[in-house]
Amino acid sequence: MIVHHWDTDGISSAAIYIKMHGEDELFTPKIGNFYLDREDFNTVKKADKVVILDMNLPDASKVCKYADVYIYDHHRAKKVECAKEHYNPYLMGMMYPSCTTVLMERFSYEPDYLVALGIIGDKGPGAKKIEEWKIVEKVMKDENLNEDELQLAVELLDSSFKMNNREEVKENVHLALNGMEDILENEKLHRNLEYISKEIEKWSNRAEDMGKYAFLEMQSPYMIISSVTRRIAWGRKKPAIVVNHKDDRDEFYIRFPNNEHSVLPLIEIAKNKSYNAGGKDEVMGAILPPGKGRDFAKEILEVLGW
Repeated sequence: MIVHHWDTDGISSAAIYIKMHGEDELFTPKIGNFYLDREDFNTVKKADKVVILDMNLPDASKVCKYADVYIYDHHRAKKVECAKEHYNPYLMGMMYPSCTTVLMERFSYEPDYLVALGIIGDKGPGAKKIEEWKIVEKVMKDENLNEDELQLAVELLDSSFKMNNREEVKENVHLALNGMEDILENEKLHRNLEYISKEIEKWSNRAEDMGKYAFLEMQSPYMIISSVTRRIAWGRKKPAIVVNHKDDRDEFYIRFPNNEHSVLPLIEIAKNKSYNAGGKDEVMGAILPPGKGRDFAKEILEVLGW
């Protein structure tokens, strides 16, 4: 069983793994959960072999009791000792821009559009500033692609999780395997993207400028908080803090567009409150109990001295 993240990097990573190792059952956790809830855990533990891609799952060590576990990831993580293999450059003191680049290195995979999609998907416009941009440039030249096509493909693939369509996320792995043309011409994903784009624009435009940072309190059932936060931070070129109120949870996101601060201390604050939280150097997301988002945002602002 391949357990993968629901975004473009996770989808592309699953596609690469299938290309390298053959077809397997696909599984993505409930969208928004960076962990396996009881139902998901009971499904995953039935497999004899579990390959975890692009996710730092706190439940991985528990899965080891039932299956051989292999982990390929690029997020900040602690080594899962019981895994048959835990390949994450972070454990060796290096940060990679995507899980697709991790798989490329680990399995000597020739860089292609799938690798490029992972890089663009996770780094966005910032991809041009990193060393791995030369991989993207080579892929574009070799496969006659342009930057706009790659970016559109990312947005189309991401539209499924933003619509909270878990089954469609898994379908997108095979769509990605079919090639860029199939992704770019998929009518269902274009309909998704049109709807989601309007939602993201609506909420992003409502962010308040607070001087050092931008702040937004929103209420949307869709999985768009990361995209809204990214749009605000990149568009206004300043840190963005967003709280989304849902029926069963509050979501919190913070992004530093210029790596002004490390989010690590903020992640620890959330985890010390038993909130599920994670991220990378410049971005953090957390799932909070309903109604806790505003108080948590206030606490983070105090820590940052804002």
